[in-house]
Amino acid sequence: METHLDNVGPILKKHSLRGTFFVTTGVAAWRKRLAEWQRLAAEGHEIGGHTVNHPCLLERIEPHAQDYTPQMMEAEVRDSAQTILREIPGQHGLTFAYPCGNMSFGPPVDQTRNAALYQRYISEHFFAARSYGWAGTVVPDELSVLSVPDLGFTAGHDFRGLLAMADPALRNHRWGVFTFHGVGGQWLSVTTEALDELASYLARHPEIWTAAFGDVVRYIQESKALGIHQAESTDHQIQFELTWPLDAQTFYLPLTLQWQLPGGWTSCSASAEGKPLAVKGSSGAVLFDVPAQTRSLRIEKK
Repeated sequence: METHLDNVGPILKKHSLRGTFFVTTGVAAWRKRLAEWQRLAAEGHEIGGHTVNHPCLLERIEPHAQDYTPQMMEAEVRDSAQTILREIPGQHGLTFAYPCGNMSFGPPVDQTRNAALYQRYISEHFFAARSYGWAGTVVPDELSVLSVPDLGFTAGHDFRGLLAMADPALRNHRWGVFTFHGVGGQWLSVTTEALDELASYLARHPEIWTAAFGDVVRYIQESKALGIHQAESTDHQIQFELTWPLDAQTFYLPLTLQWQLPGGWTSCSASAEGKPLAVKGSSGAVLFDVPAQTRSLRIEKK
């Protein structure tokens, strides 16, 4: 949407936050302002897919997804991904948002079968997908990567209303996804003031991790897949071997590891493949960020 470029980008930049912009590559707001989308990506925002023409099952939306064959929907998904990869340099792995939150297409009699086809098409070009309006939070161990729920409909909410939507995620230490359409105009809109206040709140609370959609999926999937094996140990040092089975081109975020100091240790140093890591904490449990694809980790007593 035009308001994403005009209003959302500057608000996120003001508060040093990163977001995901799911773009419909067949509309004028993408074609005529491509350089601005490229600039958003260069500033660290994620550009995700939202098909080419935005077909969905709402009656007032054209084109209407009931009129779509599998071949037509496959082209919508494939061509949007190819366009983004061609126009946005440095993209490694794409995420997707279902138009109108509809996870199927075609006439009603075919929609159960087509739902499986739709997810197959998405999985061939995107590594995760966000639904819309399902109003839920995400428990990382139960993540379903092709149907991640959001926190519900944001349209018309002020800052306090938006913050209340996030409360179940904050209270239960889960992932909550905010979905916005228009901001300061256009349709299903919130005011710029509401988004600005929400962004300000999140920026002032670093204990709340606020990140682009794809980066949260990356972090969850990497943390679930990472293998850690103790290779050797002495009274003064411990060596670990790490395995990262996911595709390194898509899953490249560092992971924060927590380690419990052994008895008799009051502090430690850590290094990944010989390079020192910053260690947080000095007694009990310590934290350190390990770059993706690190194969060896050494912890030494200080």
